[in-house]
Amino acid sequence: MRAVCAIFGVLAICAVALCQGQGVPYPFRAVIPQPATFSWDQANTANVTLAQRNKFTFQLAGIKSSVVLKDAFGRYLAFLFDSPYDVPATGVPQITTLNVQVQSDDESLFLGVDESYSMTVQAPSSTIIANTVFGALRALETFAQLVDYATNMTIAGTPIKITDAPRFAWRGLMIDTSRHYLPVPLIMHILDAMSFHKFNTMHWHIVDEASFPLEVTQFPMLSQKGAWSPRAIYKASDIKSIVDYAYLRGIRVVPEVDMPSHTRSWGNGYPDIMPNCSKSTYYGTEPGLDPTKAQTFQVISGILSELSQLFPDPYMHLGGDEVNSACYQEDAALNQWMQSHGMGANYTLLLQYFVDNVKPIYTTLKKNLVCWSDLVYYSDTVDKETAIVQAWRARGDAISLTKLGYKTINSAGWYLDVQQPGSAHYAWIDTWTDFYNYDPTVNMTAQELSLFVGGEACMWGEAVDRINWDQRVWPRASPLAERLWSPSTVTDINNMAQRMVQFRCQTLVRRGISAEPITPDWCSYEF
Repeated sequence: MRAVCAIFGVLAICAVALCQGQGVPYPFRAVIPQPATFSWDQANTANVTLAQRNKFTFQLAGIKSSVVLKDAFGRYLAFLFDSPYDVPATGVPQITTLNVQVQSDDESLFLGVDESYSMTVQAPSSTIIANTVFGALRALETFAQLVDYATNMTIAGTPIKITDAPRFAWRGLMIDTSRHYLPVPLIMHILDAMSFHKFNTMHWHIVDEASFPLEVTQFPMLSQKGAWSPRAIYKASDIKSIVDYAYLRGIRVVPEVDMPSHTRSWGNGYPDIMPNCSKSTYYGTEPGLDPTKAQTFQVISGILSELSQLFPDPYMHLGGDEVNSACYQEDAALNQWMQSHGMGANYTLLLQYFVDNVKPIYTTLKKNLVCWSDLVYYSDTVDKETAIVQAWRARGDAISLTKLGYKTINSAGWYLDVQQPGSAHYAWIDTWTDFYNYDPTVNMTAQELSLFVGGEACMWGEAVDRINWDQRVWPRASPLAERLWSPSTVTDINNMAQRMVQFRCQTLVRRGISAEPITPDWCSYEF
């Protein structure tokens, strides 16, 4: 029991210190990720508050109109005022207007879009200045987190000045909808929670060996035979709704169709594109697609061509991991084909052949490749100029990949399904400390760092579905949002623990995210 007390004792002390105004700067006690630079009037002990809802307005300036911000203003008005428990304080100065000045009316969302902003918070008028609508989106989230809802919607230490921009361009969360189907409303719920953290990329691992929940009109048997149920299939209209919903929150959606491995579900509908091997091998390993069949590439082309119409982002993830040659070795016809094509028994050459035949498909569709790091070790045709490689196997892989000259995103050390991502913990929730403490760019040279694009938390779906998603992911993924947004110097884990307690309650739980607590505390929004 002493060990348990030690684990929770640090966070309990942090929580008490927070309530006493020690440690974390008071105006930023619930802000995640921490802004790049900020200041506040530490001598000003008086608070300001928000005006009543019917007297508070957003004022857009610099551009005439914005689809993104029109939607955001309505959303944040609800975030600020819709809780029946929160009433603005009386007898203190009120913020009646939040001016939002945007320099560009270009609302294109892409990797590397400018998300920077500056902000001054004071009564009666506060101001956001951003180059793009997506920078303004990030500023709106920061503003909402500065409000202390526990003290009648007050903000302390004004005037507050913030200048902020993300450290990395790719800040993502991977969801897996093959091992457990995730309903469309849940995916939208996930996108909401991502936006609260300033995540900007949802990596959608749509299909895998367990099921094929994607409708492909050219090859309908993929989902008809490969999905868990007719109710567990994403149609084109579903995908459009999700992509549109994500866009309004400044989130790119990058689809993944893993290949040539993790494709057993494909064979339910089209068995001829799979290798012929024994049942024990077929179900005991990850059988790969059969590269010797023309139909294999016809099916791939059909899938990717339809996806390219549904997902506007120029990047498409095609997997490439964990290829097992066991089934290939058992297929006599496949091996005879290899012999006739001068490959002998070299299955790496077979995989290279597969990659060489898939590449023209996605390049013709004007898509850039994202792949797991395995692919670069059995293929020499991953384009270093356009492709992005995802490190996942071990800490340090991101350095190895950037040394080789590949643009890299990292997930190694950031798998949310892993029970021991770093040191051993008594409580599952405490793994958040491992995620926060691991920075894959430590010891990178300037050249290597220039190739590091960002990273993703990965929530593989073997043991998560609609019922337990929130508790398994949030707030364990919250530290990764800060690691990918805030400067590298932001590393104080006690400071982070203090902010997570308040952020979890005042932002996540208050807005309907059933995030797990990290320490004993009281959050009135649970009740």
